[in-house]
Order: sequence, then structure tokens, then C-alpha cells
Amino acid sequence: MKNYFLVTLFLLVSLPSLSQVLEGRVQIEGFPNGKNLEESIPVDLFKSFKENKYKIKFSYKASDIGKRGLVLFHMKTTVMRDGKSIHQSSRENWPWLPGDMYVPIEAFDLIPALQNEVYEMPVPRLDFPKLDTNLPKGTYSVKLEMIPVGGIKGKIAPAEFSFRIE
Repeated sequence: MKNYFLVTLFLLVSLPSLSQVLEGRVQIEGFPNGKNLEESIPVDLFKSFKENKYKIKFSYKASDIGKRGLVLFHMKTTVMRDGKSIHQSSRENWPWLPGDMYVPIEAFDLIPALQNEVYEMPVPRLDFPKLDTNLPKGTYSVKLEMIPVGGIKGKIAPAEFSFRIE
């Protein structure tokens, strides 16, 4: 009986150490952080990401005991304008392998969030605004997070950046 207790105690103590542990970061390459943005129209910003003018780089390392290294992440997007939250969303269970990779802008809800700001603007006509409408003026702050799910330990440093529309 004593041996069963010791084996059970050992398993309970060692199981958390068998889970994946990861560390990494998300970063934006080429983006003019904190400056006036050339692309004041969301579709132009989308185009700049698609043409690799700006890139979302994601890298992480994981200790994967008994696993192939695949990790699911929630892709969380937070957008603020002039210090006020205008958007927060999460896309759930995106699979990624360890290493360095570029993430398409579509993985996050940045462009739809900015386009919604255009739609919220007062429009003097009854139809929807065109896709070539400028964003409202202000300072925008963006946070792109990749949150590991499934009991995985560790943290991915988010990409945080800002830009101004004048």
C-alpha cells in the first residue's frame, strides 16, 4: 500500500513537468511604429502586408516530450484609438509548429477591426462606404497575441505597436 502511495505521489508531482513548455515572440517587421502611417485606408494596409512591406514574424521553441511539437494558439487582436478600446477578438485553435515563420495578416482581426472603424463613421448617403475611405484621425495602438492552449506552460511575447492617422 505504501508503494502505491509513493508511485501515485511521484506521478502527480512529475506530470506537470511532462507538459510542453514554450517561449517565443510575435513581432512586426518594417512597420513605422509610433509614426504617421502612409496607409490611411484599411485595404491599402492589407495590401502592404500582402506585398510583404510589413511582416508578422512569429517564433517559438517548445520542449515537446512525447509530442511532435504542434501547438494550438488563440490569435488575439486588440485595437485602441486615442486610448479607447475599439476592438478585441480571438480566433481560436490555430495550429503552429515550433520555429521561425511569418504569419499572414488574415490570422488576426486587425484589418476587419480597422474597416469597421470606417463603417462606423457618419456617411452622408444610405449605402455602405467605399473600401477606399480613410480611417478616422487619431492614434491607434495594436496588440497581437498568440496564446497557447491545452495546458501548455510558457509565454509568447505579443507584438505591440502604434501608428497615427492625421
